[in-house]
Amino acid sequence: MAGRIRARRRVGALAVTAGSILLSALAVGGTASAQSDPGGLGDLPINPQWLANTLGRATTTTSVKNNSSPETLQRRDEATAAWKAAQAAFKAGKGKQPDPRAKPEYSVVWSSKNNVADTNADVISKFVQASTVNPQGLADLLNPQFLPGLDGFQVIDERKLNVDGTPNIDYGKVVNLVQLPLPWGVENEAHHMQYQWEDGDPIFAGSLFLGTTFVLDPSDIPNLKLKNIIAPTEYPQGTIADAYEKNADGRFVLTLMGGPLANFGGSPGALATFKPDAAKGAVLESVVPAGNIGGIATGNAGGVPEPCSVREGRPLGTCANPHGIEFRPDLGVGITSDYAEPREIVLDPVKTIDKYAFRPTIRSWDISDSSKPKLIGVGHVPNGPLEPAQRAHEQYGIMEAAKTWPDAAKKYNGIDAKGVFSGSMCGGGIFYTPDITKAKGDFSNQIKQVWNDGLSQLLLNGQAGKFIDEPGGCAGGAWHQVAPNNKLFFRSVQGRNAASDNYFDQGQKKLIYDLDISPLTKSAQDGQIDCDLSRGVDLNNDGKKDLTGIQVFNKLAKGEKVADCPFLVDTLEVHDITSGGPHWAALDNHSIDQNGVPWRLTFSNYFVSRTGVDGDHRFYTVDVSPEGKLSYDEDFRDEKTGALGVNFNRRNWPGSPDVGFYKPHSMVWVCPPGICADSEPSASRGAKTVKATSTATARAKAKAKAKAKAKARAKAKAKAKAKAKAKAKANGNATRTSKQE
Repeated sequence: MAGRIRARRRVGALAVTAGSILLSALAVGGTASAQSDPGGLGDLPINPQWLANTLGRATTTTSVKNNSSPETLQRRDEATAAWKAAQAAFKAGKGKQPDPRAKPEYSVVWSSKNNVADTNADVISKFVQASTVNPQGLADLLNPQFLPGLDGFQVIDERKLNVDGTPNIDYGKVVNLVQLPLPWGVENEAHHMQYQWEDGDPIFAGSLFLGTTFVLDPSDIPNLKLKNIIAPTEYPQGTIADAYEKNADGRFVLTLMGGPLANFGGSPGALATFKPDAAKGAVLESVVPAGNIGGIATGNAGGVPEPCSVREGRPLGTCANPHGIEFRPDLGVGITSDYAEPREIVLDPVKTIDKYAFRPTIRSWDISDSSKPKLIGVGHVPNGPLEPAQRAHEQYGIMEAAKTWPDAAKKYNGIDAKGVFSGSMCGGGIFYTPDITKAKGDFSNQIKQVWNDGLSQLLLNGQAGKFIDEPGGCAGGAWHQVAPNNKLFFRSVQGRNAASDNYFDQGQKKLIYDLDISPLTKSAQDGQIDCDLSRGVDLNNDGKKDLTGIQVFNKLAKGEKVADCPFLVDTLEVHDITSGGPHWAALDNHSIDQNGVPWRLTFSNYFVSRTGVDGDHRFYTVDVSPEGKLSYDEDFRDEKTGALGVNFNRRNWPGSPDVGFYKPHSMVWVCPPGICADSEPSASRGAKTVKATSTATARAKAKAKAKAKAKARAKAKAKAKAKAKAKAKANGNATRTSKQE
């Protein structure tokens, strides 16, 4: 009890201190503004409305203010009515199916206010030392983009077209900014939401630094309503809120990556279950630990082993720090992935206690009782195939999980599957467990490495990735998801800026990529697969490995197909010269075509600035072709600058002048009520079947074709030469005969 009281006091003190800092900053900002322009308001460095807005929003502790304009809401209502009419006509056989990009749809982006604490020492040094920087520019450090502020949500209009095919004038526009109230709105470090939003769901958003869960009602989207604030003291068994996954019966489950409040940010983490509530959207129902202290020696609850080494499980003998989470309610099982013990991020962002605090494990859960998940298995991912110079570049930090989807064959002529993917942030490994229902006890031997982020970097279009000297080494792979047809796999890699670590590598390429996983999911029908980059591959089923892991890697790096391994469909290079890159993304789960391929996805360039890995704070929409090809949507442009994507480093936001820069972390696609219901038909488009062809395979085919052509030319040349020689010989013989005559 005493420990819990101390923890509550600590969290309360953090909130009060953050609020005090903000109010002090507001007062300084207001004073600076008043003194800078005593005769009028025209040249104020900070708009007086900023002070009034922020003070007003900070003092309302249980609700939020929307800043959508009346014109925006009117256009939403008109678009909604037009969409419903077009869909009704289509269903009645009186018109063609409307383009899904005319559907009223929004990206809700969870972001934190940028402030001077997010500016790392390297940037400050350049400010001070670079002779090209005007000293007057340093005064910007006093402006709102570097002052503490209120975290919140930007709502971006993703409806590209009107029903008649004309452009939507609000496309790509930030149509609402919703700031959270004090004390909850300060220094959350906005982290993750649910992976996808479905019609009627609330929106969940988690705080990395404080562990708070915010529950919002989007039924009046682009307006949002704050329904509940679930304080970290409500689930003292875990800290550091990460990701949310939907379970059966409308419940959602949160991964708490850190240990109990008494060991804030430590180990072991936990899972918290929220049940629906009419008044509050959702309320806490239960919390279960993800493992036991000392589990590597004594095991976990129910006799489940903890297959980590002493070093991997430091300091408390457990690797239970769940981050990613994916559930298959139809199978009654789920998966979580252990990323890291996050204590140093929260308690001391300058230096870490142990740089090897990253974890190498994934966990399986019995979710047949949707009110309380039960741990049933832990698996250690295999290492290799690369042998990096730095241990931290091996397979550690299993950040995310991705499930295959039920009824894929029935719905999309896809492939039915029971497998799950996991991915490491360091080492670049993409791992597949063929049948999650069999993942019990120590299921390490069921986990196969089937791809590597380093391969996608090496196969990057053109010459861009060929000379990476440690492919996949702490490349920063993060978000990934499987298309509903279980044929395509999408992944983000945030990379590192060039020469970020001159002892071991030249940096890592930043990209979004997708794979054709159909060979893998087809092969896994019997619960077994052959592809294994870690242990090697047996090509003829004689029980002997015909290829080592690195040999498999090298063949895949040349675009060759090996056993049932996936192959690359496409890569989208991300141009971000900062320390970060694309960390999180979201498939448009409301526009899936008849073959189970999403029309679009979104991603943002930001990780966690206090770790030294930031990003340029840009947000993009990407088009996905029926074959899985990726391309930036050239029409999705910043309303302020005209540049590609939405820039969150801006001064003014809707109804909120001078609010300053934000750090966009996660996002979900959201529609007005009923627009994106499950009963809506698939968004049909051109291609009847998905035939994803690897760019590397295409290059290999082109190379083979060119080689065959060259061989044919050489053969023709030799034939012509032989013919000429024979002709010359014949002519010579004729000449000699003539002379003899």
